[in-house]
Order: sequence, then C-alpha cells, then structure tokens
Amino acid sequence: MAENKCAVVIMGPPGSGKTTLVRSLTARGRISEIEAGNLLGDEVRRDTPLGRQIRPYQVAGELVPSELVQQVIAARLEKADGQFVLFDGFPRSAAQIGILFQLLKEHHLQLCAVIVLNVELQTALERITGRRICPDCGAIYNVYTEPPQQAGICDRCGGKLMQREDDRLEVVQERFKVYERDTIPTVEFFRKEFGLVTWEESANSTPDELLERVSRRLEKAVPQLDLRENPPARDDLPSH
Repeated sequence: MAENKCAVVIMGPPGSGKTTLVRSLTARGRISEIEAGNLLGDEVRRDTPLGRQIRPYQVAGELVPSELVQQVIAARLEKADGQFVLFDGFPRSAAQIGILFQLLKEHHLQLCAVIVLNVELQTALERITGRRICPDCGAIYNVYTEPPQQAGICDRCGGKLMQREDDRLEVVQERFKVYERDTIPTVEFFRKEFGLVTWEESANSTPDELLERVSRRLEKAVPQLDLRENPPARDDLPSH
C-alpha cells in the first residue's frame, strides 16, 4: 500500500494572500501546490473545451461547478511529486468537501493542517483590484503596494501587464458575497470536525510576516517538514 503524504488546505476570503503564501511555502520545501483558481484560469486562457465551460462563472464572480473543479484538480494531482500538497482556495463550498476527501483518498493524502486566513475588507479590496499580472512570465504587481517601475510594464520581461476580469471591483464584491454564502460554512465544517488541525492566521500583516508565522506552525504540526528560509538543495535531499 502506498504511504500517505500530507495535505494542507489554505482557506480565506478573496485578497487574503492565499496564493502568495502557497508560492512562498513551495519555494522553501518539497511541496506541490494545487492553486485551484489559477488552474481554472489556465484552462480559460488556453481556451480549452473545459475552459469554455469555466469562463462564464469566473467572469460573473460565481463559483465554478464542482465537477469542473474536480477534473482540473485531479489532473494536477496526477503530476504532484512533492512530499506535501498545499491546496489553495479549495474546497470553497460544502459540495466540494466530499470531492476533497475523495481526492485525498485516491492520491494517498492525509489531511495534516487547515489554515484559515482572515483579512480586513479594505485591505483585501486594494490587494485584488490593484493586482496586475504579466501574461508572459507570470509576475504579479499591485498598483497600490508593489507597482512596476514603469506603469503597465513588467519589470522582469517587459510584457504588458493586465488586470484579470475577476479582479474588477464589481466582480470582487460579488466574490465576497459568494465567500460569505458558500465558503464560510465550509470553514465552519473544518473548525468543528477537524479542530485539532485547524487554525486561524491574520493576513493583515506583510506577506513575509505571515509566511514566517505559518512556516513555524506548519513545522510543529508536521515535524518532518523543513521550511527554513534556505533549505538544502533538492539534489542534496534524500530520495525516499
């Protein structure tokens, strides 16, 4: 029987910094990330048959149907090769909880931690509506807090920055309504049923401060996880 690996779920409202935290954590350890929103967005950008089904929901700020989310995440899990898997923004509704545990079972994953990020509304709105993305290299900026040196141009590759359709103010406001309606009950489920591995973190601080707090707590929750700032090179890590 295959040995179970650890799965960590990171939840929080739009603008709480889930994806930034996940990417920072994966840079420190042998971790595979499952960024549900970006995986769905990639299908839309590539205009795949699946992406054409997903697009109307993202444009409207509504949750993508669970069966479509499951297809995208299952395909990503097939390629996951890290010691741990971080789920960013999934599950987002009660209907997706069952899908999560089905995927965990199929891929021999054990739920080790659930991290719930909390953030003030105004902070979240600035983070989202101010976000600009380079479609060429994937770099992310914010016109309020981390603007590019030249407005609208990527510092890294010179690409033209864009605002995602679901980062527009009217869509963001709808996303918050959806979060309160669908995701908060999901958070309550984990608080009630998995309270021993569920904890809350304030996401009003800087990304670096949040990263350090979460790293320390994760290392305590999962002793074999090494999230030091300068981890050993991958080639130096044991293969087992």
